[in-house]
Formats: sequence, structure tokens, C-alpha cells
Amino acid sequence: MTKYQTAKSLFLTRVVPITALVFTIACQQELDNAAPTLFRTVKSSESGIAFENNLTFTKEFNIYTYRNYYNGGGVGLGDMNNDGLIDIYLTANMLPNKLYLNQGNFIFKDVTETAGVAGTKAWSTGVSLADVNSDGLIDIYVCNSGDIKGDNKQNELFINQGPDAEGLPVFKESAEEYGIADQGFSTHAAFFDYDNDGDLDLYLLNNSYQAIGSFNLRKNERPVRDEVGGDKLFRNDNGHYNDVSIEAGIYGSVIGFGLGVTIGDINKDGWLDIYVSNDFFERDYLYLNNANGTFREVLESEMRSISAASMGADLADINNDGYSDIFVTDMLPEAEERIKTVTTFENWDKYQLNLDNGYWHQFNRNMLQLNNGDDTFSEIGRLANVSATDWSWGALIFDFDNNGYKDIFVANGIYQDLTNQDFLKFVTEESTIQRIISSEGVDYKQLVELIPSQAVPNYGFVNNENYSFTNKAKELGLGQPSFSNGSAYGDLDNDGDLDLVVNNVNMPIFLYENKNEDFNPDNGFLKFKLEGVGSNTFATGTKITVVAGGNRHYIEQMPIRGFQSTVDFRPNIGLGKAAKADSVIVEWPGGSVTILTDVPTRQTLTLSEKDGVPSQKKPMETGSNSRETMFEAVAADQVKASIDYQHKENLFVDFDRDRLIFHMLSTEGPCMCKGDVNGDGREDLFIGGAREMAGELFIQRPNGTFGSESKLTFEKDKSAEDVDCAIFDANGDGKNDLYVASGGSEVTNSSPSLSDRLYINKGSGSFERTAQVLPANKFESSSTVNVADYDGDGDMDLFVGIRTKPYFYGEPGNGYLLQNDGNGNFEEVTSTIAPGLKNIGMITDAVWSDIDGDGDQDLLVVGEWMAINLFRNDGGKFTNTSIEAGFANTEGWWNAIEMADLNGDELPDFIVGNHGLNSRFKASAQKPINLFLSDFDQNGSLEQILTQYNGDFSYPVALKHDLVMQLPGLKKKYLKYENFKGQKMEDIFTSEELANATRLTANILESVALINKSNGRFEIVKLPQEAQFSPIYAILANDFNQDGVTDLLLAGNLYDTKPEVGRYDASYGVMLQGNGQGGFKNVSAQQSGFSLKGQAREMAFMKVGSQQMLLVANNNDALQMFVYHPTSVIIPQKTIEINK
Repeated sequence: MTKYQTAKSLFLTRVVPITALVFTIACQQELDNAAPTLFRTVKSSESGIAFENNLTFTKEFNIYTYRNYYNGGGVGLGDMNNDGLIDIYLTANMLPNKLYLNQGNFIFKDVTETAGVAGTKAWSTGVSLADVNSDGLIDIYVCNSGDIKGDNKQNELFINQGPDAEGLPVFKESAEEYGIADQGFSTHAAFFDYDNDGDLDLYLLNNSYQAIGSFNLRKNERPVRDEVGGDKLFRNDNGHYNDVSIEAGIYGSVIGFGLGVTIGDINKDGWLDIYVSNDFFERDYLYLNNANGTFREVLESEMRSISAASMGADLADINNDGYSDIFVTDMLPEAEERIKTVTTFENWDKYQLNLDNGYWHQFNRNMLQLNNGDDTFSEIGRLANVSATDWSWGALIFDFDNNGYKDIFVANGIYQDLTNQDFLKFVTEESTIQRIISSEGVDYKQLVELIPSQAVPNYGFVNNENYSFTNKAKELGLGQPSFSNGSAYGDLDNDGDLDLVVNNVNMPIFLYENKNEDFNPDNGFLKFKLEGVGSNTFATGTKITVVAGGNRHYIEQMPIRGFQSTVDFRPNIGLGKAAKADSVIVEWPGGSVTILTDVPTRQTLTLSEKDGVPSQKKPMETGSNSRETMFEAVAADQVKASIDYQHKENLFVDFDRDRLIFHMLSTEGPCMCKGDVNGDGREDLFIGGAREMAGELFIQRPNGTFGSESKLTFEKDKSAEDVDCAIFDANGDGKNDLYVASGGSEVTNSSPSLSDRLYINKGSGSFERTAQVLPANKFESSSTVNVADYDGDGDMDLFVGIRTKPYFYGEPGNGYLLQNDGNGNFEEVTSTIAPGLKNIGMITDAVWSDIDGDGDQDLLVVGEWMAINLFRNDGGKFTNTSIEAGFANTEGWWNAIEMADLNGDELPDFIVGNHGLNSRFKASAQKPINLFLSDFDQNGSLEQILTQYNGDFSYPVALKHDLVMQLPGLKKKYLKYENFKGQKMEDIFTSEELANATRLTANILESVALINKSNGRFEIVKLPQEAQFSPIYAILANDFNQDGVTDLLLAGNLYDTKPEVGRYDASYGVMLQGNGQGGFKNVSAQQSGFSLKGQAREMAFMKVGSQQMLLVANNNDALQMFVYHPTSVIIPQKTIEINK
């Protein structure tokens, strides 16, 4: 051995383990001094489990030569010897795998050698437990990977032979015999019965062997099968597994970077489906079972956004609606110092390139896909507060405390963090390259030692029962910093709660005992020991619904889940304080059902599929609904036949000019307004165009179709962006005229295309534009026009709001009052009667209403970075009474406002659409968002620096490289990312620079209702969580279900955002049923039929032909239409049907 080899050996065998030992001792000392927590850490000296997944790199094999080097090992929980106690199997990457038999009382015995399950391959990854040969004994399937010379990576199947003479389980390796000795870079495998023939088939998840940098992303290789390395689906044919991937429709290409496979009946049609998490540039896969031995991959039609670097995943019902939701982990940090030192995001151009090449909408964050039960998912991870957990692996959804709501555990950490931005910069410098590369090759020892290593805590998210979660890992006893990967839950001591096992890199495992009986003694549970028939001995795929205390609890028997792991085979359902379950419905894989009623809690139910009876219930396949809903969608071809219109957004990227903003302003159309323009008693429709697309006036015919009129008139003005419109009689001649507001951010304020337009109705469908430069004899970017006779002289006056100053985002615009002389000539009189409207802000919408009951029209104005503003009309003069009305600290990102009587008191209330809560941005009065506006570098252009709180302090959201690109003068101050972390505005800029900056504020992002208290004041009521899923741009208020109470339809979404904050796309439209007191309850799309696509901007409720119709105008998309059925009855959300 050379001196170099000796030194390296000493480093690897002594220094690295000692470092890990010191770290572990420090953590243990902290634990010893801690107060009791729900999860108690069981020491290795107590449990007998002395397991560490220690890694030692070599020149040939390290994080640089094998990208998955630190992906870690898995955990398998199962009763290997059928003694009623759950045993633990742990995989190690370089060391032997281990099997520990449960002796009771959290004492375990290492029986690996006797059992013969250590494994013979060089690098083990995932562990899957299943009764493969149907003898009632759990077998072990180990995935192997790595790129180690002399090892064939062959997966291993250990068939349980039963106990030996001493009662210890013995296994026989039989992978080749069963046909599943795969030699790909395997990550994990899922045993499940996809064809419902009564035996367990196998989905094998593989990870591409090809280097990331070697791919041509313009050549999407998804359809091309890689016979060795791709994912595979094996069908169980009488005990032997045959690869049926091609005929079943399973992708298996070289771009598959599978890290998670999750199985469940996603659409509740009685057939098991598959979700695959792919790392790197390839998107995830969602396979729905066709019930004929094949699958259809439907991710792009069901999920609007997915994780960019998908890791582990889990599938379970987080909101107790009976449908399984999907949680996928990624790598976005929460901590400010980690965001600023290890994070970077794709820019807009790279994101568009990915889209163009078929990789879908991927964003760097965890995703919580809420199953809407209608073949769609709403991604609500940001609203749920689970989107940022750092470099995350294992994802497990289970009820920590048996309160009846499932929580989320996330295993975190990477032993050496290759994403550290200072490290990446350092290793690409020429001096570094010369030092580590010589004629003898790369000095990997030096290179690897340069990589930073920082342990991070795991996350324990407690379910708040309103689609949101709170991380309480530290309070729960789960917050030790670590490098955690695979994890699994199970009831190791049979006390009715779920314990937790976590596999770590270069440190001992975490074994957590759940002490729920001490902390929540009143919380009950039901545990299920399921006995299948035929070859599926553990009844994998069984669905269990428990109704107790007015709640529905749903779980699926699918042990293989999380990251590289297998959980307890016995489903455990927490039931809170319910003493009994009203009903237990067990839907067996074979189609039969077992129904129990009045079942006492706090027990284990042993149920057998052979005792089931034929089900009388048809499968609950999503997307089909035989009951007539209130809104019936009109097919796209029929919509086109009725109104041939599609909005086509012009190509413009706001971020190319305004580099520090996060949302585009150029995609806020189209507008839509209705009115009878030809006096035939039928409502007609104007729908605006984008820049370089003419708006169109559609005249309704007797048969309910529409014809486009006055095309030449509007074609002349197609250079304008139509953002709002109003149909009204401007000149008092009895014919309705048309006002169109011109907005957008593409052109400068010197462009005539920004002039609003008034078109006078000349009769017979002919319109003529007036010469007026509206609203105020100069070119400005408008946002809203609102019609009212504010001065009571019998003609219609106008309010027009200015949205933005192009090239100067953030600078306030004016609100204008335009007084009509009765002949359609408008005079701007704001300075005289409403000076408070000048420089009021970035106006988005307004509404007229007689708020104080004095017979004249008052005005409410909202906007981005604006408070809700109320201007009281006192004899034609307008006074801002916002503070008296209760609108202090209501600065938000408001988009829309609508008036309605929400509580039946005959006073005008209001609904105001805001940004919503499903966003990286969070705001409150205590922790506001701020926008600093100034020409910080004195180059004649305005910079916009947005800050928000992360913890106790407010920081710029922009990353160092983005801020330095815009302000090059900061480069010398911040040579390293390490220097930039924790920097606040007062650290970056001088007090004089900040004093010269304009500061805008947002305190509230929730959409709200304003309830009129009749004394000039309003109560602000936040709308239900479902209304906070996305920004709201369109609002309709009406008594849709005809119960005498006002209901709401809400619509929105915003897609054109920077990739680092992601799209706002979770809304499919929201119907809220009013309760008559100003409160609302969400009505699902399944119940209402109200389900939208795309980015809704306007809605119109109007009579078309003989039917009442709902029309929805979408940005860059076609119109949607719904037939309204007023006799439909809304089914309450809590209704639970039991078919006996």
C-alpha cells in the first residue's frame, strides 16, 4: 500500500466515523436533557439496534462518479415470524443489510446471519416486503444499485422459509427463480395486484444510468424503452414474474430517474393506479388503470404543476373526503440561510424550453396534490405550509396522535451538499481545476472533502384540519438534525399508535416510540389485521372507510410507500375522541365488502376477505356523475359553434425588462361584458383581445348562437390590450354604447394604444369610435371602468382606474372620475371632486354602490399593494372614509371586487378577490411584504426589491445572483453567497438609499367578504380555504341554488410567473354556498358541476336562447360555457353513503 493509500485509509476508517460519533453523542446529550415528547427516541443501547449506514468513498466510487451516492437506505416493517410483533429490516448501501426481530418492549435482536438476508450485492437501496409466494409469510425484496466494478446490481428476493429449530425465520434468495433478478439501477419496488386476478404483481422503479450532462433535452426520449435500465411492470403468472411493460403502457426510458413509486386507487374505480416520482428534468408519471391489463399515463391532464426534483412520495387522504391525495418531496429549503446559499432556480427561458420539449410544469418545491375526485388535482403545498423542507427524501402521511387527521413526516438531509453555490463556484474556478486534476486523473479525495456538510432537521407536520399543516418536529421529538432517507411507520409495541423508524447516512438510525397514550389518552383508534383470499394473503389493495363522530376516515392497505421503504401491514385509523365507529366499510380487492356498525374503538379487528359479501355499490369512478348538477359544461365544439372565440395572448416576457418582479402584468385579459346593443331584447357580448388581437362584439341570434359584428371597427384598434369594458348608453340616445379600457405593460406611456376607447352605437350593429383620448387626455395603462350616475343628473358617468406605469412597476396610478355631459363627452373632474384618487396606487378594480343609504353612489377601489379604499359620495364630493370603515391595514394584492347582499339585511356587502394563500408569499399586519422602489444604481431605471419575513426578520426574496445582475455594484460587496445570507435591506443599502426609496406594503393576501354593519363600518370575513387556493380575478354573486341566500362563484389563476415562485393554478373555480349570515361553505365541483380550466378572467351569467348560461373568459384559451339548472339541489359536503 502506498503512503497515499495509507493516509486515505486512515481518513476513511478513523476520521469520518469519529466525526459522525461526535455528532451523534452531541445529539444524544441534547435528547437526554429534553422534556418528554410525543415521540420518544429509543437509544441503541436500549433497543439492541446497532445500525449505521456508513459510507466511505474511493477514487473509483464517490458522489462524483455515482450521483445517487447519498440517497441512503430504506426501512421495512413486517412480522417476519408471525408472532404478532413487527420486526425491522434495514438496508445499507455499502454494509450488510440487517434484520432485527422484535422481542417486545422495544427490544430487538439481530438475526441477520441466521436469516440469511444480509445481501450479497455491493449497494442496496429500497426494501419491499410482501408475501410473494402466498404462504402466509412475509418475504423481502431488496433493490440493488450503485456502479461498482465487479457487481452486477442484481436485485435479491429472500423467500421466507419459516422458522428454524430455534424459532428464528430463515430465508432463501430466489430472485432469478421468480424472474425478478433485475440488473438496473433499482431504487424501489411495489408489489400490488394491478389486474385484480388475486395475486401480487410488481412495479420495479429504476434510475437512469446515464450522466445528467449527457442528455440532449431537445430530444425527449420518454417513448424509447431502455431494456436494461427502464422502469418495468411484471405480471405474476402462477408464481413467475413476466415483464409486460410494453403491452401495459409503462414508460421505461433512459430519462426515467425514478426515486418514488406510490400505489393506490386514485380514482376509486376499484383498480390500483401508479404514481412515479422522477428526479431531474423528466416529469413524474401518473398511470391510471384501464381495468384491462393496461394503463394510461394522464399526469398532464390531471396535474397542473409538479415537483422538479421529485424524491419520495406518499398517497393518503389528508382532508377526510374519501379520496387519496399525493405528497411529493423536493429540495427547496425553508431556512433563510439555506435559501440564500444552496438554492437556485430555472429562469423563464429554461422553463419555457422544458415546456416546449415535453417536460411539463415543474417547480422546485414539495407538492401536495389535493385529489378533487373528478380526475383533477389542486396543488396546495404552499397553502398547506409543506412546500419547503430542504433536501427531502422520505414522505409519510399518517396520524401521529390518533386525532382523526393524518399528519406528514418528512425525512431530510444530504451528507454532502453539492448544491452549495459557493462550492459550485469554487470548483469551477481555473485555479481549483488545476489543483485537483493532474495527469494521473482527478483527485477525488480533495474534491469530495471540499463539499460542505450540514445536518438538517426532519419535519413533522401536524394537520390543522383546514388544508394546512404546522411543522412541530421539535415539539414532537422529531427535530434532531440528521441525514435521513428512508423511513417507515408501524405499531412496534401494539399499543394502538404508530411508531417511526428512520434510516440515516453516517449516523445511527432513529427509532421513535409513540407515547400517544400518555399525551392524548382520549384519542381512540381502530387497527385492522386483514386476511386475504387466494394468493393475496395480506389483502393488499383493500380500502377501509370508517365513519365516526360525523367524520369519514379513509385508508388503503398498501404497505410499500414513502422512500425505499415498507410500513406496517396493519392499517391504523385514528378516531379522535369517538368511543365507537358508526360504521366500518371494508372493500376487499376481490370486489366483496364487509360492513360493521357500532364498533367500539381501541381495538384490533381481524377481518377476512372470505367473510365479505358481494358489494351493491358501483365503483366510484371519478369524472362521471349521473346526477344532474347545477352547472352542466357545454362541449368545446358546441361552445365554438355558439361563440367562435379564443383569446390568444401575444408573446411578451415582463421579466426581460423588469428582472426583479415575480408576476407578469401583461396577461390580465381578456375582458368581457354583456348588454343588448341592437335593441332586440337579447343580451349581446363583447370579449376583448390581447395586444395585436382585436376584440369582438358578438350579437346574439334567436337560436342562441352569436355572430361577430363591427369587425373592421375593432380591427383598427387591435394594437391595444383590452383589459375591461362596459356596455351602457353613453350619449342618452337609447342605444347601448361600448367603452373599452386599454392596459397592459408592453408599451410605454407614449403609445396611443394605451388610450381607452368609447364606441358609439350607430344602430344596425354599427359602432364608431370617438376622438376622445380617455380617460384623461394622456396615454395610461388602465385596468377598470365602472359606470354610475354619481351626480344624479340622469346620465352615466365613469370611474376609470390606472393599473400600472409601464417600465415603472410599483409607481402609483390615478383613479379618474369622468363626468358625462349627457352627450357622451366625458370630462375628467377628479382633482375637483375626488382628489384622494390621485396617485392612489396600482388599481385593479372598483365598484359603485350606495353604501350609506343616502341615495347616491359611493365608490370602493382596490388594487395591488393597495388598501381597500372607500370614497363616500357627499353631494357629488368624494371623501376617503376607509379608516372609519375598518379598512386599516388591508393593503393586499387585490384583483377584483363585487357587490352583493350576503346576509339578507338589504345592505350592500362586498366580495374582494385577493392573491390567496397558496403562494410562497405570506403576509400579515405583523409580518408584511414590502416592495422597495428606487433607482438604486442611478442608471435611470427603476428597481423593485421585494422583501418578506422568514422567521423574525424580513429579507429580500431575490437571490444573490439575481440581485447582482440587476445591481452590479453589489458584486464586490457580496463575492460569496455565504456573505449574502441573512442580509436585510438595511445591510445591503445605506440609510440614505432606503430613505429615498418608495416602500409599498401588503398585509393581507386572503380573499375576503366585507359585511356591512350599517354604521359606515364593515366586518372583514375571510372566505373559506378553498377560495384561497389561487388568485381570484372573477366573481359572480347570485342565489344559484334558489334557497333565498346569496351564493358565490369565484374564478382565477395566474400562470405567467417566475419559476422560483411557481404558477398559481390550483383553482378549478369555486362555488360557495351562502348560509345567510355572511358565511359560506364550499361546494365541490362533483356536486355543482362548476369546473373550470385555465386562467379565468371574467364571468357572465346571462340568458342565451331559452337557457340561462354561465360564460367564462380565459386568458390565452377558449371560452367556456355552462348550462344552468336552477332546480338542482346541492348535496351537503358531509353526506356519506353506505351501501349495505
